[in-house]
Amino acid sequence: MKEIIQKINKRWYISIILMIIGFVITFFGLQIPNEIAFNISLGIFYASFLFSLVFAIMRLFKKDYLKGTLQIAGTLIIGGVSFLFLSLFLFLYPFDFFADNLTVPKNVEFQKPIPLYQNDTVKSEKVYNTDFILYDGMQPGIYKYDIYLNQIEKGKVYLKVYEITQNQILSEEDIENSSSIDVYNPTPELKKFKLKDDFTVYEGNWDQFYGSRIEVWFKPNSMNRPERKLLTKNYIIQGWQR
Repeated sequence: MKEIIQKINKRWYISIILMIIGFVITFFGLQIPNEIAFNISLGIFYASFLFSLVFAIMRLFKKDYLKGTLQIAGTLIIGGVSFLFLSLFLFLYPFDFFADNLTVPKNVEFQKPIPLYQNDTVKSEKVYNTDFILYDGMQPGIYKYDIYLNQIEKGKVYLKVYEITQNQILSEEDIENSSSIDVYNPTPELKKFKLKDDFTVYEGNWDQFYGSRIEVWFKPNSMNRPERKLLTKNYIIQGWQR
């Protein structure tokens, strides 16, 4: 081991070359649509960077300041550029392993979102109680909803979506913001409120269906009134594939 370290440290740029090789292996590994390969590839990336940085620091401790400084500078510059590229790559990464091992419970009753092109038919149906209806959007993983409320003070409703077997909240901040609807209806008659845009569930991929629990929460405009949960329904959903 000592001989290997000495050979690596013989030339200041050898550890940087090995770091670059590690980065190349990382990006090849990320092409494999497998969660284990994904985690190993990221591990190789960070280990390669730390490997080169440690050898650069060792050179400084040996008072080889010029080569140590070059080694640190090369490691930080190449590592920084590679990290930016990795960040962009992961932002556009097409694979999502969230739903790979999920199953839909058979002992739970689920509904399915209504296709958007059937929206007009659904709107004409009479709703007799407080309720909400979930619609599939223009792409899988993108959804809209209507909610029917009465005797509700001024405020806003929004959704919380959970994967039902692990009780894991999904796309929490994004869904809270994008599913928000301003509501107000002091009368006993039901009034329909419609989400103007849509909201996205990012966990999972197209055609990877899993069970969800969707909760409707109400946040009153009055500061002295607490938030409260209005409705809960179970739906079979899928995530949006980038």
